[in-house]
Amino acid sequence: MKEPVYIITPVHNRKNLTIGCLAHLQTTGDLQRYFMVIVDDGSTDGTKAEIQSLYPEVIVLPGNGDLWWTGAVAMGMEYAYQQGAEYFIWLNDDCLPNPETLPQLVEFMKNHPNTIVAPTCYIEQDNLLVKKENGAKGQIAYAASPGEVIEVDCMSGWCVGIPTTVVNKIGFPDPNKYPHYCGDDMYLLKATRSGFKAYLVGALQAKLVGAVHENISFQKYFRQDVSFTNSLQAIFVNKKSPYRLGTKFYYFVERYGLIKGIFMFLIKLTFWFSEIIVVYLNRPVKMDNY
Repeated sequence: MKEPVYIITPVHNRKNLTIGCLAHLQTTGDLQRYFMVIVDDGSTDGTKAEIQSLYPEVIVLPGNGDLWWTGAVAMGMEYAYQQGAEYFIWLNDDCLPNPETLPQLVEFMKNHPNTIVAPTCYIEQDNLLVKKENGAKGQIAYAASPGEVIEVDCMSGWCVGIPTTVVNKIGFPDPNKYPHYCGDDMYLLKATRSGFKAYLVGALQAKLVGAVHENISFQKYFRQDVSFTNSLQAIFVNKKSPYRLGTKFYYFVERYGLIKGIFMFLIKLTFWFSEIIVVYLNRPVKMDNY
């Protein structure tokens, strides 16, 4: 009989990565131990059919293609909550927990009520495993080494264990303010500000696979076949953009308060526009052939 623990994984059009994650969880025994909820946000690459064929026990919830990360996670959590979940585990499909990481994560939450917990996440660089910061306290980012337990006030959503008591107190993540970026750390910041503890535990480990982006530069938005106006829309309006104005406004205001938050938002916006002008003026220009 499975434990009342629900793994919530949002996916969109990366079938091979999703199937690889499920295969990994089957190997570690986590797929058999816990309920697995995939929120497939409008994939067109056959993700749902492949999952249902290979892993019929996995719950697949369909999205409309406009859920993005936060909306998909919220949908999965709401479903799990209705099913009587006692713990949620956020798990991106490019994050592969080591064997026994998820059971120990759940055990940590059981032994420490009202506590959110995350493992240390690693990427492979030059045949070495390198820690990635997945938590922060104030302005300082952290990654726990083996043997360390670090208290933080927010976390990345790569792999996080959350007790149901968090939902009881603060509800679900907000996809309207944070449709894609910041939906994870701002939800967990809200939780810690509401009295919950959050820890990075170095003894628990997971590996990130595929491309892991630190920053997305403005250069990628300016192409010869895209107008300046359309580029600005992609930067400041698109829900997937890390520079989306609505997301960043709420981020600064909720993190730093109304007055300071607006001031910091305006400074950041000024800095972005100055950088955009430099990038635009120095973009490659297509030359006519004579």
